[in-house]
Amino acid sequence: MDKLKEFRFFPYYLNSRRIADITGERLPLASQTSLNNNSSTRVGAMDATLRASKRLMYSGQVPNLASLVSREIVHDRVLSFVWGVFTFRGASKALDLELKGKPIVNGSFSGSIPLGDREYRMSGQMHNEHYYSDSSITVLTKKRRMFILGHFDFSDEDNVIVSPYLMGELVEDRYFANSLSSSIRVFPDMIDQFARIKEVPLPSKEELRLLEAMPEDDVKQAFADIIGEHYVPKDWGGEKSDLTTTKITLAGQRHPTAFIFKGPSVKGEMHPANMGKRGDQLVRVFDEPVNLVVVQHWNKIANSVVRIAEALAYDPRQPRQYCIIDGLETAHILKAYGRLK
Repeated sequence: MDKLKEFRFFPYYLNSRRIADITGERLPLASQTSLNNNSSTRVGAMDATLRASKRLMYSGQVPNLASLVSREIVHDRVLSFVWGVFTFRGASKALDLELKGKPIVNGSFSGSIPLGDREYRMSGQMHNEHYYSDSSITVLTKKRRMFILGHFDFSDEDNVIVSPYLMGELVEDRYFANSLSSSIRVFPDMIDQFARIKEVPLPSKEELRLLEAMPEDDVKQAFADIIGEHYVPKDWGGEKSDLTTTKITLAGQRHPTAFIFKGPSVKGEMHPANMGKRGDQLVRVFDEPVNLVVVQHWNKIANSVVRIAEALAYDPRQPRQYCIIDGLETAHILKAYGRLK
């Protein structure tokens, strides 16, 4: 997990007016100049805005939208941040129109973001004076993952209006930089305690049917035995996770881990709605004092669960890692360790 501390925030869009309003800091007026009039003065002003933005991000003052929506019903305008897939359009055209003295049609973005037990359509506009640098225009094009901090207006739940104040991503602080998003997902074969699956064939259809007959408690006990965890708690209504352990290692490094197990009582594909009220079980497990969260189900796991887990893990205040273990991977692990019976 120490490697997740080596990431820095790389900005593409900064609204200095709003950052100043929220933080109470005085920021240079040059940061409100259009990118078409970029200069060394503007560059320095945007860097000052970036420093204020990072202080805001790491302050804990702004909540993660994935967590907020799962904990309460949101009807109004909230200051928050989200990590998700958005489609960006029109940034370059807006700058070109401004240069030609024509009416500006602002750049825009939109996306369908899973929060709680449903997906929300989100959209917003971008303004020429808030693009951080020339490279922002290249990045804010087409579909890509993006960290967005700003106000989210839920007055119309069918179209959440986003007022973006900060857009960017966390990248490794080195020359050949990878995004944090490529480091926070852990696959089962990366966990040292499951290493045998690399040497064992995938389970057959008959072996998958054996998993269907295994109660959730038996699967949990099997996983505990495989990783060497002796203390297996009984289920009760207030738990944040089904199993916590310090026995998990990745490349030899210990990672405190929390598991969620879902057995045959959840029929078929597992969706956020199968994980507590408004999917809050997935949020609560990220409250555990752990570095890695594992979500296991005996069948298929919906992509919306994966995207919410990624959004919760992608938190600049405390980046985590997550692992998704579906039915096929569950049977593969149990088979490799002689526990599929």
